[in-house]
Amino acid sequence: MNNKKIEFVSNTYKMIQNIIVLADNKAKISLSIQSLLVSIGLSTSILSKAFEKIENIDDPCLCWLFYGTVIFLIFFSLLGIILTIFAYKARGEKILEKAEGLLYFGDIIKLPTAKEYYAKISEIDENTLLKEYAHQIYAISKIADVKMKYINLSIYLLLVNLFLTITLILLSGYLQIVVGG
Repeated sequence: MNNKKIEFVSNTYKMIQNIIVLADNKAKISLSIQSLLVSIGLSTSILSKAFEKIENIDDPCLCWLFYGTVIFLIFFSLLGIILTIFAYKARGEKILEKAEGLLYFGDIIKLPTAKEYYAKISEIDENTLLKEYAHQIYAISKIADVKMKYINLSIYLLLVNLFLTITLILLSGYLQIVVGG
């Protein structure tokens, strides 16, 4: 019966580790796209000389819309990038500090030699192994939860930034048509 329990917790442990890897991959993609959107939005405006042309427009609403879009794009992009970085940095040190374990690398390296680690794991019984797994599963679940919260917020901001980038490109095109070039 204990072998089935150990297999179950081992699979759960691997599954949560895969979720953490997935969150890190999402963070990489989000960071790349956030940076790309800022680059595209601002370079389109700069290359079309929209910042110079907006000064020649008599419509204050259009000026506010253009500058507001630029400011919001920069602000939300920076916020999205910061949230993505937080997702990378999400850790459960406080959880992992509370107990010693033989599955966590931070506790393993505290042992002076590999022989001593081997001796410790040789002494472990099935119930202790289940406790070790339970502790680690809980800790990495907390880490996965924090990472996914930051990633989800970052993806929502990514959608906002996509909208702002498209708006900025359209405004730059409109200025190109109205003022000419």
